[in-house]
Amino acid sequence: MAPQRILHPLLMDRHYWRNRLQEQKLTRHGLMIVPRPDLSGTGCDVQELRFRAHDGLRLWGLLARCPLLQQPRPVRLRMIGPCDAPAIDRDCIEAGSVDLVLQVPAGRRLEDRVLDVLRVFEVIESLDGVDATRISLGACPGKSRPDEFLIASELRAGGLEAS
Repeated sequence: MAPQRILHPLLMDRHYWRNRLQEQKLTRHGLMIVPRPDLSGTGCDVQELRFRAHDGLRLWGLLARCPLLQQPRPVRLRMIGPCDAPAIDRDCIEAGSVDLVLQVPAGRRLEDRVLDVLRVFEVIESLDGVDATRISLGACPGKSRPDEFLIASELRAGGLEAS
């Protein structure tokens, strides 16, 4: 496992993030779930998630899970760049987890990406069949965990959340 990067202490300023999270509460996520039978297959049900970020920008991603498992399952969240094709990790599904891959819009600033991750946590909490207490933030193959995951993890560990 690669060591985590050390982030600048100002990126963890709780007062700053608390104010930003208060602003985020003013924008409803407006979640829309669209079935994707073209991406689904045996043992894998795929849905497209569309929702609003704190600034009103429309975000989207793919959520995949095994329809045969009825109990709440852990979620693995990954983020990909605007030029990357979203792909479902079938190994994750076979292991009994929910795979959620979010595509980040081009030119998105770090602070907005952190708030996007915290917004995704809100969205996950509103989904059926997932265990929102077991969300892992994973890296895409060949890449390290993005800074927004590191910052969001620290904020959540410190009790600072959007909801």
